[in-house]
Amino acid sequence: MMFCLLSAAFAGELEQIHVFIGEEHARVLLLTDSPVNGATARSTPAKGSSPARGTVLLPGTGLDAALAEAYVREESHFFIPVDDGGVSRVVLADLSGTVQVGVEMSETRELTVTPVGEVGLLLDLRVATSPVDTSLPDAELLGAWMEGVSLARVGEGVSKPRRLVVVDPGHGGHDPGATGCTGTHEADIALQLSRRIARELEERLDVDVVMTRDEDVFIPLGDRAAMANALNADLFLSIHANAAPAPTAWGITTFYMDTASDAGAARVASRENALVVESDQSMDRLVAELSVAGTSRLSRELAGTVQTEVIKELQGVYGPEQIRDLGVQTALFYVLVSTRMPAILYEASFLTHPEDEMRLRQPLFQEKTAEGIVNAVEIYFETQED
Repeated sequence: MMFCLLSAAFAGELEQIHVFIGEEHARVLLLTDSPVNGATARSTPAKGSSPARGTVLLPGTGLDAALAEAYVREESHFFIPVDDGGVSRVVLADLSGTVQVGVEMSETRELTVTPVGEVGLLLDLRVATSPVDTSLPDAELLGAWMEGVSLARVGEGVSKPRRLVVVDPGHGGHDPGATGCTGTHEADIALQLSRRIARELEERLDVDVVMTRDEDVFIPLGDRAAMANALNADLFLSIHANAAPAPTAWGITTFYMDTASDAGAARVASRENALVVESDQSMDRLVAELSVAGTSRLSRELAGTVQTEVIKELQGVYGPEQIRDLGVQTALFYVLVSTRMPAILYEASFLTHPEDEMRLRQPLFQEKTAEGIVNAVEIYFETQED
């Protein structure tokens, strides 16, 4: 059977694919960077050496370069291995302006397609005689997740009258973090900045603020995210200061969680003792699969706004020649990987650079940094209300 979904705008690129496996039931979430016009879908049985397949065509759509690079390529096709619950793999093909997504299965399944928000399509692939697997995330849950609502809040059907922001000062206690040219500790700078950010948030915005630590104590990385999740926070802001082997590195950058954008980003994640190690993860399956699916776009938007607003505030005081914009980058930070809300990690400048370290210690620099971050949070929340 053929299904047709119509939208008012043309699509651009398929950016993300996320597969959820249940009992004789699977769901596949497709995320594009703009609405898809006229997507079609069909289910076909196995024939000869060809497996049963659910196929979706996305006209006017291409494959995002990062998505294509993440999977195995074979001629013009890309393969996402699954090998679970009767689903063997997902096959992607760019057919000159149309992306074809094929889900290969051990037996024929009924296929339905449901729009999720403006840029999501949820494929339902279920064996005809089997019941719906209620453990799989549905369109409502995924739509709420894409808008930045915590899974726990959606599951409980509870909404809060005020937003909650968790501010996370990096390091602390027996973990001082990086050490500057004159002995400044990253943990101290992170705490000073975080206190200013928290105060600015409470004074300017109608939000509640919780800090993961408000003194020089050690908080395990996993506990920081767990705290934000338990509180059903709307945003998670992790505050740090950077360091490098050479004293020539300087500037400001903001990270969100994804594969490392370059070797330097991977080094930063490793230095923060934050690089994700699969064996260290205790996240349940649903949260692990959704950790990037729902919040990557929102975290990217927040990171970009934070970077822009902080640079604008600081360059307005110190001038462009003294404030270097290193842009937004990605890396697999442990402290971000299990957060269920949009989350960023802000690197305030390099303690290992003499002038950067000097500025980091200045109250004016800290205050302007806090103002820029709070400006960004305000813009982000206003955008989400539109």
